[in-house]
Amino acid sequence: MQRSNPRVCARVTPATGRRLGRPARLSRESIVEASLALLERAPREALTVARIAREVEAVPAALYRHFASVDDLLDAVLGSVLGGVELEIRRNARWPAQIRDWMTSLRNHLLRYPAVLTLIGRRGRTSPAWLDAVAVQVAILKSVGLRGARLARAHLWVTETTIGMVMLEASLSLPDQIRGARASLSGMSETGRALLAPLMPELAALDADALFAFVVDRTVAALADLVE
Repeated sequence: MQRSNPRVCARVTPATGRRLGRPARLSRESIVEASLALLERAPREALTVARIAREVEAVPAALYRHFASVDDLLDAVLGSVLGGVELEIRRNARWPAQIRDWMTSLRNHLLRYPAVLTLIGRRGRTSPAWLDAVAVQVAILKSVGLRGARLARAHLWVTETTIGMVMLEASLSLPDQIRGARASLSGMSETGRALLAPLMPELAALDADALFAFVVDRTVAALADLVE
């Protein structure tokens, strides 16, 4: 008698009700990898359990054999995206360079997959994967002697500055922001238009990467004053 293969599980096809065998290939790692593949193909399309299940050719309920909840699944995906932030911080660099690395790496990873921005906070809950990423920045600030209220203020300042810039850039690119502002000049008050219109050529010449680098430089310079 032929023995059954323990690596094959059965499923019922909705169309025929016939039971088919397929390899039991699902794991936490393969599901996260499939989620990242979805992000690569459609970086702005929201991740849902249904989309991820289709990607791994499984029913949604099968995912919960490997994840305790939808939050657990999406935390794992966000953690995989943000895991590279810590790796890109130069360990032997001084703290200003490390803060620059943190801010720049975070921006790069989040803009690569804008859809994960909504995973940072869902239904009044903050993702532990996000908190792990920002804890890396806290460690850098602690290393230069910041403690207590000063550390808390500096941490929130760096975090909110970075994520605010990223969220605005992800929702509307800098060139689109400038084009939209130029198109709305005619609806402004005369006083406001007289102030803003002359700046439009200069604004249109701005580069998003250069602008973010400017923000990072100003943030680090201000932190230096706080550290001193």
